[in-house]
Parts: sequence; C-alpha cells; structure tokens
Amino acid sequence: MTISFIAAVARNGVVGRDGTMPWRVPGEQKGFKAATMGHPMVMGRRTFESHGLLPGRRHIVLTRDPGWSADGVEVAHSVDEALFLAGDADFFVTGGAQVWELFAPYADRMLLSEIPLEPEGDTVFPGWPFTDSPVWREVSREPHDGWTVVTYERRKPRAQVEVGPGIAASAESGATQIKAGATCAIGDGDRLLLTRREDNGLWCLPGGGAEIGETWSQTAVREAREETGLTVMVDSVLAAYSRPDLVIVYPDGRRRTIFGVCFRAHVVDGTAGVSDEVTESAWFTAEQAARLPIIPAHRPLVRAFFESEPGTTVFD
Repeated sequence: MTISFIAAVARNGVVGRDGTMPWRVPGEQKGFKAATMGHPMVMGRRTFESHGLLPGRRHIVLTRDPGWSADGVEVAHSVDEALFLAGDADFFVTGGAQVWELFAPYADRMLLSEIPLEPEGDTVFPGWPFTDSPVWREVSREPHDGWTVVTYERRKPRAQVEVGPGIAASAESGATQIKAGATCAIGDGDRLLLTRREDNGLWCLPGGGAEIGETWSQTAVREAREETGLTVMVDSVLAAYSRPDLVIVYPDGRRRTIFGVCFRAHVVDGTAGVSDEVTESAWFTAEQAARLPIIPAHRPLVRAFFESEPGTTVFD
C-alpha cells in the first residue's frame, strides 16, 4: 500500500479559496485524472461536494457527520476506517487540508502541481514549503506550461508489505530472507489487545523476531513486555503460520517473509502502553477489530482468536 498526497499548490502554499481553486491553469487537471484513475481516493466531505463523483475511481469520504451519505461513495468516520476501506490498494489523499493533516503520518509520497502564482486564499497545504523538510525530499521535477509537477518521497520510508502468490520465492522479489518469530494474542474476556506499529501506522499483534537461545513462547512474552510494558503468561498455541504470499520491506531495505507461532496469552501484571516500536495500544472486540487496518500477516491470526475455540491450534 502506497499512500500518496496529490494537490495543486501555489507558490505561497495556497490550495483553495471559498471551496475552489483560486486559479485556472489549462491542462493541469489532466495530470490529476491520469494519476488517480483506477485508484481509490480519500477525501473530506467538502472536497467531495466540490467536484462530485469522478469516473473510474473509488471515493472514500472521511466525515464526522454520522448521518452523511452519497450515492457511489464509501463513508469513513476515522482514519483507521478509511485505511480499512482502502485495503491493500495504493490510494490517493486528495484533500482538504484537515484530511491531509490526518494522513500525514501515513503518506509515502506527494505529487504536487506547483503553480507559479501567489493568490489570496483560506486554505494552505499543510507543512508547505518542503525545501528544508526533515521528513520529505524532492525526487523529481516535471515542468509543464503553467505548472510544474514535483514529487516528494519520505526520507525514512514506511515499512511496506508486498502481496502476491508465492512472492517470497519469486525472482522479482529480490533477496528475501526468512524471519522466524512469535506473536501474542493477549485476551481479556471478549477483547483482544492490538498495537499500532511505529514504522507503518497499521495495527498488529505484539510480537517480533526470535533471538538465539529463546523458545517460541519466550520470544512472545519478551516482545509483549518490550512493546507494551505488560507481563503476560502464555496459555496455548493459537496458530503456527507461514506467509509465502507476503514480503515485508523494512525502511532500511531488508526483505523478510514470516514463519512464526502465535500464542494465546493473558495479562499477569501491568497496563498496556507504548514503546519505540508501538505508538498506541488498545483493546478491541471482534466487531471493532473487523473494521481496523491490520497488517496482512496478522489478519488471519486476529480472526482465529475470535472465531476458534480456546485450545484449538490453527496451522496455516
């Protein structure tokens, strides 16, 4: 999943005035159409209402209004719900300013049509300009008659997941190595603890790679403690799994396919917190977890926690 911002931005950072763009540059909108065609688009309600349905693209509208709806639109009421609806597809965030701000921690690149004007406006692109940005770096510049398309990429990429049949063994996947690890499905009655990863912003089960000299269960208990601060006790094996259809690409370029064991566990001591690897931890019911953007490798494990009987082991 690559998340891209796309916008037309004036020299002074202005992107809008009274709900419209305060300029008219012939041909510039064709680039927007070409880039977004066939991809989901996430936008705010006012942005959607400014242009309506655009052909050939899914429209995911983020709004705080629980009663709002429109034909042909998928409605989300949180960033997590929008990410869930987008699934594993590459998608574009098209505005407005508040929506770009909400998705700033998740964006991988920005396609900005820079307009050589300085109009008055009431909406400015968040973070503009990016000349000395510690987060973004310019990677390309494509001049046109009346505008320039500038592409920015994150200096430290988010961890990505590549999905495809047998991708871990395919020649196209590059030098992929096996990551052996363990995860914890920590339960509390009908709730499951999930953590939000620092390196890509998606939800997952606590867990990580095994260290030399550890058993599977020792790895799971240690990772739960390091990531959340909880002391947990393993109850049973929930699943033994491999994911040859998934390759994790880490920010430093390492490529790993996963072989692991997931344990059911319960809390012995502590309150779930955060760490260098985890920005958020929370308890979810099955209904709540079903609408979360969970990393692909852990989706079957989360389903197994809620759907299988305690003591049952899933082999996948």
